[in-house]
Amino acid sequence: MNWKTYLTLVLAVPLAVGACSEGEAQNAAAKAAAQPRLSNVEVMTVRTSDLEEYLTLPGYTEAVYDVVLASELGGTVKELKAERGEMVHKGQILARVSADLYEAQLAEAQANLKLREAGLNKAKTLYERGSISAMQRLQAQTEHDVALAAVELATSRLERAVVTAPFEGHVDERYVDQGEMVSPGGQLLRIVDRSRLKIRCELAELDVASVNPGITAELQFDAFPDTVFHARLAFVAGVANSGSRTFPCEFELDNVHGLIRGGMHAKVRVIKSVHRNVLVLPQTALVETESGRNVFVLEGENVHRRPVTVSVTVEGKALIASGLQAEETVVVTGQRDLVDGQQVKVTAKKD
Repeated sequence: MNWKTYLTLVLAVPLAVGACSEGEAQNAAAKAAAQPRLSNVEVMTVRTSDLEEYLTLPGYTEAVYDVVLASELGGTVKELKAERGEMVHKGQILARVSADLYEAQLAEAQANLKLREAGLNKAKTLYERGSISAMQRLQAQTEHDVALAAVELATSRLERAVVTAPFEGHVDERYVDQGEMVSPGGQLLRIVDRSRLKIRCELAELDVASVNPGITAELQFDAFPDTVFHARLAFVAGVANSGSRTFPCEFELDNVHGLIRGGMHAKVRVIKSVHRNVLVLPQTALVETESGRNVFVLEGENVHRRPVTVSVTVEGKALIASGLQAEETVVVTGQRDLVDGQQVKVTAKKD
């Protein structure tokens, strides 16, 4: 071999090697392009469980005992022993209205009663001696009874000049000051018992048959977003409101710590029904189409679109009435862009 032939071979070898490497890379790229691109999905196995269906109602609070105390008598307010926000106890004297006229009437009635008692005692003695008739004794007894009734009437009128607390509570409003004149029926104080509250709500016609007095509801207030309170359904109206066609109802809440106040808005949550041993899926697993709701069921490495019927949705959960069987595997994440029969890659399996 001469030197020219040798040089030609040496130069040709690298070119051949480069040509082979380039061809292999092209073949590998072609094979990769030919392979289907797998979608990452998360799946879960469908199992039976219980699903509680809740009814959520807006409501507002009112005190069970909230009264305005008024003066039964007209006159000057001689005493007013309560300030706004003050705690008062049942039977505590809160106000006195001047009652000079009624005091005088009572004194007159008491004096007349003493006279009639003396006359009755004398009549009894004379009757026993036979000095007077039975009719005269009866007349003395009647006069005594009338005088006694007059004393009781004057005492009752005088007692009305004193205003007492009908229950334990807080003074929410004071309408007059000491020394002011009030007419009969004039407002004096407003007393509110904060220990018990009622929550007023409205029930739709379709829901009124689902709840009965005595059931317990969960309450939440914007002022206490992390606290759940419990109340009892105490009343459901027997006749619908003529304007709204809804049924007024009331829940009662023990508020011994006084956290909740009257007039606060509440969200009432009460169990409407309990569905037992049903198939439940996350609502996000459903794919909405023009034909209805569907899910993707995993069979082997491929998924298949399956139409389903949903009867109830509760707080992100869907009750599957038909279309699925227990122990089937359903795609719950990554199903939005899937097509029927597509091969997928399972990245996670949820309980």
